[in-house]
Amino acid sequence: MPLPTDFAPAERDEQSTIEQIAQAISNDPLAAALEAIPVPLIIINTYRQVVFCNPVFKSISKYSKRQNTIGLRPGEALGCIHADVNEGGCGTSLFCRDCGAAAAILRSLQGAAHTEECRLVRHTPDHDESLVLQVFTSPFEYRGNNLVIFTVIDISHEKRKKNLEHMFFHDILNLATGVKYASQMLCKVNTSERMDNQCRKIDRALTQMTEEIQAQKDLCKAEEGTLKINMRMTQSGDILTRIWDIYTGNPLCAERQISIAEDSEDFIFYTDQTIFARIMGNMVKNALEASNPGETITIGCRKKDKEVIFWGHNNAVMPDKIQRQMFKRAFSTKGEGRGMGTYSMKLLVEKYLGGKISFESTQEIGTVFSIALPMNEDQDKS
Repeated sequence: MPLPTDFAPAERDEQSTIEQIAQAISNDPLAAALEAIPVPLIIINTYRQVVFCNPVFKSISKYSKRQNTIGLRPGEALGCIHADVNEGGCGTSLFCRDCGAAAAILRSLQGAAHTEECRLVRHTPDHDESLVLQVFTSPFEYRGNNLVIFTVIDISHEKRKKNLEHMFFHDILNLATGVKYASQMLCKVNTSERMDNQCRKIDRALTQMTEEIQAQKDLCKAEEGTLKINMRMTQSGDILTRIWDIYTGNPLCAERQISIAEDSEDFIFYTDQTIFARIMGNMVKNALEASNPGETITIGCRKKDKEVIFWGHNNAVMPDKIQRQMFKRAFSTKGEGRGMGTYSMKLLVEKYLGGKISFESTQEIGTVFSIALPMNEDQDKS
């Protein structure tokens, strides 16, 4: 009489048949390659039972010996708390209907490679452990047997990091906004000119701080591929003036000057104003940090063919070694933990705004960063 199930079939293969296939795979030269793969990997049969287990999978299973996993199903080998809810074992309970691993296996048993996210809780000697796994399955035929290669990556740390980042940005932005509101109210009730100047400095600093927090939040979204872009008509002159206003009051500009090139053109183009202003802001900050006291950095824009070009210039010359590392994630000349500025500029310009970013740094011209964005004919007429 068939075993009852609430999801996948409960029947199992004969243990002798499983061991025969397992022995054949272990004696095959293919086994050496599978064992060298640095991620947890098993091969399962049409009954979802293990016929091969590599050393890395063994290290995360609840069994100390690989041969003990042969004949088990993935959830049973990993110690899933739902694996023994029903007599049929892993894949047969109501909980298994929401299991990404079970869904991926069933898809591959139908002939398609698949990947799913799997949230698994398993028993350990000390406590129940919650894991988030990315499961990859692929059909695999071996000596007339239809099998499935099953690999898994533990993404629990990555998921926790993302959740903490989202909570942090949400909470700290609310806090910064509250402090900014309080400073604005203080400015309104204050009658002293000296206090008024101090309030304005505080308000400017809080505005910049809030913008920096939002910029980091958007960078995280950009790397995840979830950043939303709002393209609309933008006046080039307004962008340059806005950047000049913001960064002229920046402490980096205390002994330096920012100027807008006299030959800059004023025109309308389409972009995400907030994102593009951040990109230009990063360009200006980098130029200010590279410049010596008393020097001037220049920003400007022009139209060229069907593109709009924004640029920033400073007198410093970057060493060749630094130029070769430009735009790489986490590379910085400013110390450990820096290096997101030019990387984020390239990511946002090229992936989200559809443009190109480049630079030139020589003794003759100093350093110039250029951002080219597309302008179609309709935009050009406007």
